[in-house]
Amino acid sequence: MNEVKEMALAISKVILGMVVLIGGLLVLDLIVYLSATGSTFNERVAAAHSEAFDRGYAQTYQSGYRGAYREAYRKGYEKGYDIGIASLFRKEAPVRVNLSNITHRELREFLAEDKTDANRYVPGEYICFDFAAELNNRAETKGIRAAYVRIRFQEWGHAIVAFETVDRGLVFIEPQSDREVELVIGKPYPWQSAGADQPSRYDDIIVEIQVIW
Repeated sequence: MNEVKEMALAISKVILGMVVLIGGLLVLDLIVYLSATGSTFNERVAAAHSEAFDRGYAQTYQSGYRGAYREAYRKGYEKGYDIGIASLFRKEAPVRVNLSNITHRELREFLAEDKTDANRYVPGEYICFDFAAELNNRAETKGIRAAYVRIRFQEWGHAIVAFETVDRGLVFIEPQSDREVELVIGKPYPWQSAGADQPSRYDDIIVEIQVIW
């Protein structure tokens, strides 16, 4: 009887530990998301849950759904932990608040100078969300107003960056190539002309576009 009670207690502790771990990972993912993209809190919270699903789905699927699930989970946890700890304990950097829109020519000059597109796409480690967050952050450090754009497909998602130019209006940029792209709800994302890695063979018809300033 005592052995049964001890076993039940042990199982309860394991279940409780898993609940705490999952809750911690969700909070950590939110911290990483907010610290990486740098826009307003309310807008980031509204999009964080959906993007967390997209990121986890893409990384897990690319690594192999069942055979590599544990490995993908471990790598994702380690990366999230490292980034989260670094963001919590690093010295707070000054925030630039005077962001402004630029001309299309100035945008092309900035993109030519910026090296985000030179980064290597690494499935499960450095993917579209990382490219978009990095380009967004680099633009804002230059005083350039930029938007993090989350593209939602039926079963997964993609991320790029947008700039409101003073002479040509809203321009969408694929951060993996610095090419301009046209987004149309109901049509596929133009992977080939955009020069971006297509991480999945699932349907890529655009069903939603979120432009987050």
